[in-house]
Amino acid sequence: MCTLIEQIRREVARVLDDTLDGHEPDRNMIEIGLHSLAIMQLIGPLSALAGTPLDYADLARQPTLTAWQGLIDRARSGRTMPRGT
Repeated sequence: MCTLIEQIRREVARVLDDTLDGHEPDRNMIEIGLHSLAIMQLIGPLSALAGTPLDYADLARQPTLTAWQGLIDRARSGRTMPRGT
């Protein structure tokens, strides 16, 4: 079974039409072509992984695989991410 970060990577790769091979989990994905429309397209699949609706602003605030993994983990456990972090 895939880890959560691998599942996120797969969704981002699908939207960006890229494999993301060699992409470090802490690297800002804006540097590899992530843009606002791509983030909008990822809200649905990432919300499904989280089991609850995710917010565009939370995804855009820290567009890294690691940050999104933390966001999804917190959503799964019922904890929310404080605004502005």
